[in-house]
Amino acid sequence: MSPLQSRRLPPVRHVIIWALVLAAVGPAPAAAQAPAPEPQVIEITGASYVEFDEATGMWKAEGQPVAVTRGRTVLRAPRVRYDQRAGVVAAEGGIELADRGIVVSGDTADLRLAEDRVRAAGNVKIVSAREAPPTEMRAPEADGSLRTRRFSATGGVSLVRGDATLTGRRLDYDDAARVAVVTGEPAARFREASLTAEVVTLLLEQEMLRGEGSAQVRRGELSGSARRVEVRSRDSVVRLIGEALLVRGRDRVTAEEIEAALDGSRITTRGNSRVVVTPP
Repeated sequence: MSPLQSRRLPPVRHVIIWALVLAAVGPAPAAAQAPAPEPQVIEITGASYVEFDEATGMWKAEGQPVAVTRGRTVLRAPRVRYDQRAGVVAAEGGIELADRGIVVSGDTADLRLAEDRVRAAGNVKIVSAREAPPTEMRAPEADGSLRTRRFSATGGVSLVRGDATLTGRRLDYDDAARVAVVTGEPAARFREASLTAEVVTLLLEQEMLRGEGSAQVRRGELSGSARRVEVRSRDSVVRLIGEALLVRGRDRVTAEEIEAALDGSRITTRGNSRVVVTPP
């Protein structure tokens, strides 16, 4: 490698990389031409050591930490590699990626700039702070799009929002739609109650938990099962839909649909109801 191909630049505190791609296809009248796109800027700050290899188009930076900024996206890590040709930023040593209310942290991460896609591994935590309380997700690994605000996590996942905690083997979270879906033996705990089903969904906008497929809910002496169970957090009401069964102490209620307060103080039924009451 010639001296011009590899450049070591220690110490460097501030590096700006311009990557501008302009394509012109055939002549066009000046009035019909679209305005030239703004250049995509990669800014590296906080580095105590920077190395650039012209032969590979690779930038390497170290610092405590290095910050890589692109528009509203900021990636921080002690060690960063930027493959200028592939458009990939790889970070390790404990990373934090922030973008418009979403913060992703973990041991390592790859950020693909063209798709705004991030893949993180090792003690991954994703926090959405769009509103209080924040939504916090944890998993061994996760990937998602900063553009669509959709993320998937696998390998033993958990989600915490206020007094609700969801666990399972896979989590799909849509920050734009404010919906989280947990599969793989999912379970939810909230207000001294629990919900299990084949699929558990948290609808953040409606403040509702929904279990589908062999769904069961339990709180103290109150337990219920149905094809679908919905729990409204705002008024602490559970709704059992499809072959519904509700047990309250020694009392037993079956119907097509049952709605009840989680403390068992109120119960209503609809469709083919049967009530068995055991006197105290």
